[in-house]
Amino acid sequence: MARYTFFSFCYEDVKNFRVNVVRNSWVANNMKDTFVDGSIWEKEKSKGALVIKNLIEEGLNKTSVTTVLIGTETARRRWVKYEIVKSFDRGNGLLSIHINRIRNKEKMISAKGLNPFDRIGFLVSEDGKKIHFYELVNKKWQVFKDLPVINNKKSNSIYFDDHWWRGNEFGNFFRFSDKFPTYCWKLHEGHRNFSDWVEIAAKNAGR
Repeated sequence: MARYTFFSFCYEDVKNFRVNVVRNSWVANNMKDTFVDGSIWEKEKSKGALVIKNLIEEGLNKTSVTTVLIGTETARRRWVKYEIVKSFDRGNGLLSIHINRIRNKEKMISAKGLNPFDRIGFLVSEDGKKIHFYELVNKKWQVFKDLPVINNKKSNSIYFDDHWWRGNEFGNFFRFSDKFPTYCWKLHEGHRNFSDWVEIAAKNAGR
């Protein structure tokens, strides 16, 4: 089935064409008009954090899966990290894809970037009511200031079983990479398998 999908990425990877390869593949698989992406706020980035957060939340509104496209600098981008955590909050399925092996307009590949899923983590409170978010900064875990804590409940879920984590994981810390998959567009044949990855992520999130 067609899934409304949010693409999160560093804007430099639009300029070097790698993001476009993935988006065009999605459209080529009869998914036209079923994606929104992080470029929605690019023209408004000078207007402040609150404006950008609102735009991101509006962009995520009708989507059920968020796909993070990992280029060389993606893991360092503030708003990519916010898109990931906010996607988690609203109950989207999540996956990430390394796109550095996609050749740019000059037919060049780039260095493999850090995975943002390795650098964002969450802690389920001992009583299971809250989830606290952290980011890795200078090799130390610090509170993720753009969204420090949420209720342990998918904010936009319409399902009865709408909590992210249950009793056997209360009090535990996880990186996002402990719970959500990462692929390589080239090595894992994204042009063939991307729609399946999205479907799996949606089902794992109960969407």
